[in-house]
Amino acid sequence: MKNTNEGGFSLVEMLVGLVVAGLVGIAIATVLLHNSRINRSQQMYTVVQNNARSSMDLVVSRLRSAGWDPMNANIEVVNTDPDLADDVSQIEMFADLDEDKLTSSDGEQVTIRHIGDRIEWRLNGDVSSPFQVVATGITNDANGDGVIEPMFQPDDPADPAVITVQITARSLVPDPRDGEFIRYTLRNEVTLRKGL
Repeated sequence: MKNTNEGGFSLVEMLVGLVVAGLVGIAIATVLLHNSRINRSQQMYTVVQNNARSSMDLVVSRLRSAGWDPMNANIEVVNTDPDLADDVSQIEMFADLDEDKLTSSDGEQVTIRHIGDRIEWRLNGDVSSPFQVVATGITNDANGDGVIEPMFQPDDPADPAVITVQITARSLVPDPRDGEFIRYTLRNEVTLRKGL
């Protein structure tokens, strides 16, 4: 007589094992996908934050040099935005960096503007010179309502003593977790120098 009790798995046991292994695999894949989205979202937030900070540093460092007048030549400090109704926010700054009582050398008359999703500058007073793009991904739409806030807000447009700079950077693509763009806004108040 033959022994019919051999030590293998039945078809039902094999199917149950495959279903359990499949469920475990799906659970692991779901966790890995969720963690990947979180990681991507955190990387995007870091990029947006760094973009806003480096843009702010660039603009504020230029704005702090405005009004540098070691020879007491009574140079202009800034010219604020001539048209607040358009979508371009700009400021023109003057500094006598080479101490020649003029602001005609490169870097002494700087116009910085926000247009579209970028910050541009022109490092001289020649209006025919092209603007150079210094930062992209800057929307200045802090709450995402489509209204662009001005980048430069003087305390007094006629004779500013303090300029509030606002920069809002936005991610290039939506956050993979919620489908919304990541925004990061910085504000900095710069007190303008009057003379040396």
